[in-house]
Amino acid sequence: MELTLEQDGDALVLVFERPILARSVLGELVDRLDELAAAGPHAPVVLVSKHPTIFLAGAHLGEIAELDADSCRPYAALGRGVARRLAHHPAPVVAAVHGSCSGGGFDLVLACDTVVASPAATFSHPGVLRGLVTGWGGTVALPSAVGRATARRALLEGSALTAADLRDAGVVVEVADDPRPAALDLARRLHRLHPSRLPLWRVLRGPRFIDRFRAVVIENS
Repeated sequence: MELTLEQDGDALVLVFERPILARSVLGELVDRLDELAAAGPHAPVVLVSKHPTIFLAGAHLGEIAELDADSCRPYAALGRGVARRLAHHPAPVVAAVHGSCSGGGFDLVLACDTVVASPAATFSHPGVLRGLVTGWGGTVALPSAVGRATARRALLEGSALTAADLRDAGVVVEVADDPRPAALDLARRLHRLHPSRLPLWRVLRGPRFIDRFRAVVIENS
């Protein structure tokens, strides 16, 4: 099993047993998300990693090295399919990031409704330093989420972004020493919103909207 699903009260915790997003992990993640979307009633989901210092290390470099002109398209489509399922899941999805999050892992985190991160969390696209560019949607998602200047640092320079960088951009809602319980609390608060507001949240999330959301929902719910 690449993933473990845990029940935490009225929420679900999806645990990555290892941080490398091999095809087998992506395939199991697709199956899990499809099963949860088809079942009801829907519960909020929090993504966590079992690795002590790495949240997600991105795609499996050995698998990438084996890609050719015919196999690269379905491989990219698999990663984008996971991101699409996260972005359109019927219930809120929150990532609890405690360590480094890179490459395709960063792409998947950006597809979540929001992020709670530890102060030491970092977010990066180091593949550019190896001549690799993400094929899972990060080249579009990252500039839209954090702005072109900050995205340039990650996508063109390979620089790591901090939790504070992403909080300023509105991607990270909260910085907490232990992100899992904070993420569970946030996921539950998002889930208590009227169902019509979750799609609105997904469209409007950004630094200004995040500030208003924090004041109205987080502090007063």
